Amino acid sequence: MPALPSSARVLRLQIGEAMPFAREQTSAIHKYAVDQAMVTTDGLTGDEQADPFFHGGPFQAVHQMPLRVYALIRQAFPGVTVYEGGLGENLIASDMDEAGVCIGDIVRIGGVRLQVTRPRRPCWKIDALLDQRGVAKFLQDQGCVGWYYRVLQPGAIRVGDACVLEERPHAFATLARLWTIYNDKAFRDPEEIGRWLAIEALERSFKVKLGERLPQ
Repeated sequence: MPALPSSARVLRLQIGEAMPFAREQTSAIHKYAVDQAMVTTDGLTGDEQADPFFHGGPFQAVHQMPLRVYALIRQAFPGVTVYEGGLGENLIASDMDEAGVCIGDIVRIGGVRLQVTRPRRPCWKIDALLDQRGVAKFLQDQGCVGWYYRVLQPGAIRVGDACVLEERPHAFATLARLWTIYNDKAFRDPEEIGRWLAIEALERSFKVKLGERLPQ
């Protein structure tokens, strides 16, 4: 079974409270770093979600972004000030990205077992946070979007913990591939779509959109 690199370790953990943001909405995108956190099936203790439709819930309990996202933003938007952990994520780890992570992967981090359920969809709040139009669209186009986990086994996570792949039941199902076909409205291969729909861990909204492309 393919494994995550042995160098894959937690670099940053973050929690935040919902507070007034922009467009008369609240958001918990402003998060702060902690050295350790307890994780329940609802996510990191002390972390809030202002919009439970797009964030939170069993299939969106913990959000991870790849470390490379910050270098991409700085290169494409040199006038923007962005810092690691500044995009609303709970977790940053070394040597993990969308090309090397699959839907259904079960990852042990510290005392917690997590399962990958879906990519994140970058939204307008990133642009508002950075005061720069086009950043969210740029990340979507780059496929550098991060992903969500559901929590299979609660416990504690600490900065420095190794990220260990315990199971990979769907080796074809990389986040990068899912993001490509999901955003390609012309993609209608029933055989591959059927393989995605058969993944129990894939979050429902992605199944619905892909399922709409099957012949009626």
